[in-house]
Amino acid sequence: MKYFVMSKSRRSQHYLTGSANSVYTQVFPNEDFAPQGYWFWIKSPKAHGFDVKVFDRDRVYMRATELIWTDNTTFKRFSRDLPISERCVPEGQPGAEVRVADTRFDFYSSCKVYKSSTLGTAVNSLDAPELMNVGGNVGQAWTRVLHYRYNCDKDFQKCADEEQFFLANGFGLWRWKHFRDGALLKSTLMNDLKQGQPTSGLPCAESYR
Repeated sequence: MKYFVMSKSRRSQHYLTGSANSVYTQVFPNEDFAPQGYWFWIKSPKAHGFDVKVFDRDRVYMRATELIWTDNTTFKRFSRDLPISERCVPEGQPGAEVRVADTRFDFYSSCKVYKSSTLGTAVNSLDAPELMNVGGNVGQAWTRVLHYRYNCDKDFQKCADEEQFFLANGFGLWRWKHFRDGALLKSTLMNDLKQGQPTSGLPCAESYR
């Protein structure tokens, strides 16, 4: 968890910003070692753009993400929280591969479901920590890269999509990349630590509870 979320001492008054969007971290309950809970990565002051992640004693999961940036009553939510990593990984070592057969998810508008879809199968892995130059005013930080591969076949092979989440110890998410068929589609960099908090929250409890 110390890689996935910004530390409690920082996140109460700080966020990361850079190209494309920012990321504000909010954890519920607001503790560093709670046995279970969830957190938000809010990507703009008015919460237009967000990810919801969940954790328990064993694993970290994906729950929901934005759909239309200008309307945060729209989002996509997995029918079952999608496991992406073990919560506790041996120090200095990579995490175990996590394979997920059920990737069904629902589309929401005005906080209500209106259709469902699937992402094939998924294969997720967490790299061993590496000292990386985050840049900005953060500088070097130990970073683990989460590889979220989806639209894979029934044998968990030939994954069409991969998202990479660069997670720094004490800072959380600072870089994100999306590849399709090996080609980079999108990339964001959040490497300036600034003071501030979002002015709005998530209006739909269905996106996080």
